[in-house]
Amino acid sequence: MKNSPIIIAVLIISPLLFSNCDRLSQNREQAEISEMEADRDLNISRDEVAAEIQTFRIEMAGKIRGHNRSIATIKRRITGNDGTSGIINEARIIELEAENRELRRTINNYSDLSRHNWDQFKEDFSVKIDNVGSSLNAFFEDSASAN
Repeated sequence: MKNSPIIIAVLIISPLLFSNCDRLSQNREQAEISEMEADRDLNISRDEVAAEIQTFRIEMAGKIRGHNRSIATIKRRITGNDGTSGIINEARIIELEAENRELRRTINNYSDLSRHNWDQFKEDFSVKIDNVGSSLNAFFEDSASAN
């Protein structure tokens, strides 16, 4: 009879201990599943961003080629222009050509696959490339108003 309170205590405590162990095991398994799902979602997001980057690169390469054609046309038109306006035009076209080369280098070297950084980069890059395009389109308008 001396052992009966100990036996009763063991019988009462044992299921509690085993249920805690079981609960901890389930929590660990759930955490592992959650981690795997998070990894999968991250990989899917990176794949989506990588596809967007590739599409954007193709679109921007077209715009950059268009800028190169505009630059070549402008260079032909300003060739032989003497005087201050000719020098100013040459300096402006050299600057726009350098900006266009920098845009090509920037888009070709972009590699960050995080969604937030990509969205910000795309927005900033679009503004820059549109600014170069606008400057090229307005090249002679600005020159005429400067004279």
